[in-house]
Amino acid sequence: MDETTRRWLLRAVGTGVVAGTAGCSASSGRAAGNDAPTLPGSDYPTIDEWLQTSDVGRPATNYHGEVLDWTGRDTVTISVGADGNEGNFAYGPPAVVVSTGTVVEWSWTGLGNPHDVVARPADQLGESDYTFDSDGMKDGSGVKFTTTMDQQGIALYHCTPHLSLGMKGGIAVE
Repeated sequence: MDETTRRWLLRAVGTGVVAGTAGCSASSGRAAGNDAPTLPGSDYPTIDEWLQTSDVGRPATNYHGEVLDWTGRDTVTISVGADGNEGNFAYGPPAVVVSTGTVVEWSWTGLGNPHDVVARPADQLGESDYTFDSDGMKDGSGVKFTTTMDQQGIALYHCTPHLSLGMKGGIAVE
């Protein structure tokens, strides 16, 4: 292949790659890497306050004022030990909206030391409509905890030893 043909081929391939990936970035109202639309956190003030407050633990650094709309799904999965709060001390995603009857599965990544998932209204601004507990600290990938969101309301939850780092999450059930 001569130099002119090679340059033309590289330029054509480069242009095609740029054009082909141009539509792949996250657009407004969509979460990167996810087909779920996002909603403003201000539409869910209890969750928004919980994730941004320093009154109880630090703010969740992986929360950016958006709530994933996962309504209409039978089961959703939230990572435990996701990247955030200066390590693997976060739930991913930190805020979601689901439909009544949705099964929420928390799945441990195996990163960031042992974690738990705890919802106790007295510990979460007194505003959580749900109470649940993953039954102690768990460690390792493949560990799972599930609960069915069987009533409309708000579930605010945290990791007991990492709440001071900002490891907390919120679920709106519609």
